[in-house]
Amino acid sequence: MKIVPVLLAGGIGERFWPLSRSSTPKQLLSIISRKTMLEETIARTSALSDETTKPLIVTAKAIVPKIRRALPRSIRYNTIAEPVGKNTAPAIAAAAAWVRDRYDDALMLVLSADHAIKPVRNFTASVRFAAELAERHDSLVVFGITPTHPETGYGYIHLGKRLESRGEIQAFAARRFVEKPSPVKAERYVVSGKYLWNSGMFVWKASVIQEELRTYMPELYHQAQTLAKGAFSAKAIESFYHESTKQSIDYGVMERSQRVQVVCGTFNWDDIGSWEAMRRQHPTTKSGTAVVGKRVYEEDCRDSIIVNKSKQHVAALGLENAVVVTTDDAVLVTSRNRLPELKKYLGTMKGAHVMPARLF
Repeated sequence: MKIVPVLLAGGIGERFWPLSRSSTPKQLLSIISRKTMLEETIARTSALSDETTKPLIVTAKAIVPKIRRALPRSIRYNTIAEPVGKNTAPAIAAAAAWVRDRYDDALMLVLSADHAIKPVRNFTASVRFAAELAERHDSLVVFGITPTHPETGYGYIHLGKRLESRGEIQAFAARRFVEKPSPVKAERYVVSGKYLWNSGMFVWKASVIQEELRTYMPELYHQAQTLAKGAFSAKAIESFYHESTKQSIDYGVMERSQRVQVVCGTFNWDDIGSWEAMRRQHPTTKSGTAVVGKRVYEEDCRDSIIVNKSKQHVAALGLENAVVVTTDDAVLVTSRNRLPELKKYLGTMKGAHVMPARLF
């Protein structure tokens, strides 16, 4: 049972500005440990692949040189360099064609490069169980996460009948997918116990996802076949990404397929999507404030996030529900309530031309 890790590592991660920017995208930042997010993700898959299998990193063309500089030389991997981002469906279609070309009908483990998962041994056990299901049933397996609170920023999976289990790891049929519900619906989903968060992590045979692409996204499927015939050359990749339609794999395939199974693993999962993750990933004071970095003096702050990635000394006094992030050349000060709108504010900041372009 050969498993090929496919790591989706495109984008800048603007919600981590001013630390993340085009010169230092989020997946190459050390946010939850001393390792970069991408290196953490690769390390997490090491026990699942043999020596003949390299992870496939699908990322923006501009990021490829940065990945080469950031990752240790001991890490061996392959890349698909996207000339333009088209969401997850084209990335996965290209990766499936690439895996079929190099590894025949291997299993694909599709992961995002910006998740925090612990303990790794539980994750490994869950992936192996999911891989057996995918191989035995020719199914599309998605990892569902037991909700800890009524989160409105995640998609949910409505569970169907329970299929089988291994210890505490359980598998279900998927009844339907629900995208980012209202607070009232999210509360209802959590209380019901019949919904899981959609982690955006998948296991399937390369041939099976290709069959589903051919059924539900036939144009994209044929474009990926043309990409393979072009031997994944730079020219063929350029044509594929400019011709393909921007679409998520959830909307394009998963929400429509009748072959979806859900594995509820026993690992802790966190989508490191914004500075809000600092309060979940780092210790907090008795007043609920996370302090990350050195040279920080904090007093009387409540429910706040203080991050110092600069050489300066930072004093945070009497803040409530606030976020302060400092780098050597920029400072972010905002309310935690405004973090979901940070991308919007960055757009207006760029348009104002008050700050130099290198900050973005």
